[in-house]
Amino acid sequence: MALIRTRVCIAGNRGHLNVPLDDMKKSGHGEIVGVCGAGPDMSTESVASSCRRVFGTEPPRFDGDYRSMLDAAKPDVLVVCGPFEDHAAMTVEAVGRGIHVFCEKPVSTTLEGLADVANAHRLHPDVKIAQMCGPHYDTGNWSATCHASEIGTVRLMHAQKSYKLGKREAYFMSRQTSGGLIPWVGIHAISWLYHFAGRIPFKAVCASQSSEFNKGHGDLEMSAACLFEFADGVAASASIDYLRPENPSLGHGDDRIRVMGTDGSIEVRDDACVRSTPTGTETFCDAPPFGMFEDFLRSVNGEPANIMTGVDLLRVTQAALLAREAADRHQRIVFPDL
Repeated sequence: MALIRTRVCIAGNRGHLNVPLDDMKKSGHGEIVGVCGAGPDMSTESVASSCRRVFGTEPPRFDGDYRSMLDAAKPDVLVVCGPFEDHAAMTVEAVGRGIHVFCEKPVSTTLEGLADVANAHRLHPDVKIAQMCGPHYDTGNWSATCHASEIGTVRLMHAQKSYKLGKREAYFMSRQTSGGLIPWVGIHAISWLYHFAGRIPFKAVCASQSSEFNKGHGDLEMSAACLFEFADGVAASASIDYLRPENPSLGHGDDRIRVMGTDGSIEVRDDACVRSTPTGTETFCDAPPFGMFEDFLRSVNGEPANIMTGVDLLRVTQAALLAREAADRHQRIVFPDL
């Protein structure tokens, strides 16, 4: 692929700003044309400092509101790493200007905000929106993607996201500013399930969650379990928690997925994929061809890409938010149309 010098602006540095920065450093396919703060605890200097650590150079700084940065810098892409509760509004503002958005997940922490994002997408269907989750950007899930067709028709799945709690920042202690465990952590597992189900619509969800034993972290849920039904009868569950032992010999996360098909199974753990069929078992460790932000830039520039945008992004985010609501209401929820 020819070198892409896509113009990129960055608003805020809450979450995984390293994802786009590291990809731009590795590929050279993005040019930062503006950075600004977002919220009282995210100054323009803090965002610029993150960029300096990666690139060794000072990015163009805009000390006003992110909207004025967009109007002045006129980027192709906005990276949204502002307060989680502001993701939807920031996304809608950029999309309305014809600017593609790469957003920290979730793209919205509320169903109302997601409806605004969906409406912006309908009004500007050529503008790409993606968020920082998906099954294509680690060795295990990429390997599973490459070999999923070899296990027949998928019928049953289970995904796991287990993290160490550590000491979380204050914004994680309130549902209003964190969004909750399922939209923040569980959305990764939900995106995997949606992908391996064949990107078909969700039908219904029931869920449970608990904030017990959260070591003084306010509203923060420590554990959750979700059961999804897809439109063709596929069943999929996800377990999500902050219960991974703080043992220093263990990594921060323990991610797994098990996909059962009519002709075999695929299991992903520790960056490896094990495929089992009636004729044998084989392990794969295929490296993904692109990082997540690099893949997004490919989609923006009309290249083949795997990143979830458009209706896929909306469905995955809706699933996370409705799973949280199902747990809050203690009832099964049928998915409405987006």
